[in-house]
Amino acid sequence: MKLLDLVVKEYIAIVEMLAEDKPIENNRMIVEREEFKSMLEKYAFATFAAKTKAYKALNFIIHDQNNYTMPYNDTKLKKTVRKVVVNYKTYLAVKHLYETNLNI
Repeated sequence: MKLLDLVVKEYIAIVEMLAEDKPIENNRMIVEREEFKSMLEKYAFATFAAKTKAYKALNFIIHDQNNYTMPYNDTKLKKTVRKVVVNYKTYLAVKHLYETNLNI
């Protein structure tokens, strides 16, 4: 199995699990850093740093230039905090491509 297959399968599984209890607004899901980190560390086929680098490169998450998080204005805390922003539009495209079989 190729590393890309593992990364894509993991991303699809993570987004589907998050979609059960996270709202999707403007094609984005906001996730706590610790929750995201624990999800990526669950399967140790690559390090957390390697996975976040791949997620950033593939546009799976929306991020700052040197980080895997974005500033987010938390209305409950009434301050700006850093959170992971999952790109739901990318998820929809990747899932469609990954699950489409071609009869050539």
